[in-house]
Amino acid sequence: MACAPRYILFVLLPLIFTACVTTRNCEIETLQPAKLSFTSQAKKIAICASPKILSNAIVANQDAHSVPADSVVLNILYSLQKFWKEAPGFEGSDFIVFLTTNDTSDGTSGFDLIVRLDQLRIKNSYYGEQFGSYFADRHYYTEWEAYLQVYYIAEWSIRDGSGKLLDDYTDRDLIVWPSGIKLGKSEAVLNLPGIKDAWWDLGITLAKNYAARTTPQWEKGVRSFYMINKFPELSSQANTAMQNNGYARAFGIWENMMMSCRKRGQRKLKSKIAYNMAIASELQNQLDEAIKWAEQSTKYSKNKFNTSYIEMLKTRQKQSEKLDQQIYR
Repeated sequence: MACAPRYILFVLLPLIFTACVTTRNCEIETLQPAKLSFTSQAKKIAICASPKILSNAIVANQDAHSVPADSVVLNILYSLQKFWKEAPGFEGSDFIVFLTTNDTSDGTSGFDLIVRLDQLRIKNSYYGEQFGSYFADRHYYTEWEAYLQVYYIAEWSIRDGSGKLLDDYTDRDLIVWPSGIKLGKSEAVLNLPGIKDAWWDLGITLAKNYAARTTPQWEKGVRSFYMINKFPELSSQANTAMQNNGYARAFGIWENMMMSCRKRGQRKLKSKIAYNMAIASELQNQLDEAIKWAEQSTKYSKNKFNTSYIEMLKTRQKQSEKLDQQIYR
């Protein structure tokens, strides 16, 4: 399915800084604050949709009778509940999923948040496309590839218990399932998922997209640090520690290196070591300490890598404050 999960990399490449310097990478996963912030703890959350959505959900469907609209909508609502319920800060919240009895807010009183799927349009089709022909063993062969593509538009809204609108969001996307190259058109079509399965996946994708707005999300990234060639054995030990989540040990090794660099004219070397110490501090979630060592790195020898790293750390610090407000509000 041509729909990639959210995956953000922040790669610092001091290797470009100088051709004779080697680097190593380590992974980092950070919790990012939700795009939406709520002023108070939401203990009771309604996730609902109106009945009119059922009659409007299908724009064009090859096999409509196999995919009841109410099943599609409820799958979306229950999927959103699942992703939201597992998010930090909402472990103690109660989630209620239902279809309202009319187009008003009937049945939603008494909730701290009312999340509503207000509109849904789904259109799907597949098409076969001739890929090419070739001659082999005295026969001509034609290769085909088919696609199942589903286009959707969904409109969401969130209101608080007083009815105040907190979010009004439209999500739209085209999701494509390719069959892979086959020798016949019918074979290619048969290799596609069923309409019901595709729509089920679509509902999960749609729910994930909206959950990403309302809940904190984990993002994966990469940090690069210097191998200090002046201290090859210690540098190897520090690298081993970093690859095994021993960030405090790596910090200590680099700290000892720094104490050994007392001669004048070693400012670039000290800058690299301080930079590594900043990385080790960040990976321990010690952002103040990381900023201190990143700034020290620029004092020894300023370059665009440690400068951009300081900016990124300060952004993370602000996000961390916002995240704390969302989780511990």
